[in-house]
Amino acid sequence: MPDICFLNGKFLPIEDAYVHIEDRGFQFGDSLYEVVRMYDGVPFRASQHLDRLFKGLEFIELEIPYSKEDLLRIFEEAAERSRLDTAFIYLQVTRGNAGPRSHVFGPGYRPTVVITVRAIEPMAEATREAGLKSISHPDWRWANNYVKATTLLPNVLIRTKASRLGCYDAILYREDGYITEGTVSNFFAVLNGVVRTHPLTGRILAGVTRGALLEIAKAQRIPHEERAIRVDEVYHASEAFFADTYGEVIPIVEIDGHKIGTGKPGPVAMNMWRLFRELVKRETAR
Repeated sequence: MPDICFLNGKFLPIEDAYVHIEDRGFQFGDSLYEVVRMYDGVPFRASQHLDRLFKGLEFIELEIPYSKEDLLRIFEEAAERSRLDTAFIYLQVTRGNAGPRSHVFGPGYRPTVVITVRAIEPMAEATREAGLKSISHPDWRWANNYVKATTLLPNVLIRTKASRLGCYDAILYREDGYITEGTVSNFFAVLNGVVRTHPLTGRILAGVTRGALLEIAKAQRIPHEERAIRVDEVYHASEAFFADTYGEVIPIVEIDGHKIGTGKPGPVAMNMWRLFRELVKRETAR
């Protein structure tokens, strides 16, 4: 099945979809995005993704001609048209405004709304069961990371460096030594039997998978807290893992060359992944 594209109110073949070269998303990265995963053809927690989008749109002062309910309906139609089971629905909203380049935006802009659906290959179970590596890296990004902006050059550079070193992602930390998250993932560690992750502040994205894992921890009475972790603490963690839309729960067995715990995926991470998959199955049942 060909990839599906929705552009400014119309479904069309992806090869026929074009955006003006002076669109502010291209010129300035003046745009936001969301990535929703489909399981068995059903979008998972699309409502939470869109809540985050509209919070970001309010921050950047951008109004679009679609409500949350409109976009949910378009997601459903896109999923049906694609006839895919496992896929990403990618949504990007730019300020549009094709015209002379200017840092200042004013009234009269025409937002660009693009949605695509593409098949993905899930993370191999053997990869998860073996665990992955990570490095730590200074967090070069801006101060409002709760806004899911497309200005991702720091993320691109840092994750490429991590990939070249054989790592899944990099663990980012600020000047004060506290870990924020990964370039594409939220970060968790198990310290003294407690699952910890950075609290929701402007420093991190309110990840949908992150939120689901915290729900699971609360429901299962798994000791947990939202408290920042220092880089020098994480080397002594019994477990560490990333959480994101693609990999779900990704056990990390080595950071900066330091073995984490036993050097193998730990029981907490693997149990939370199994519980997450059960949650997904319940919520995406047709």
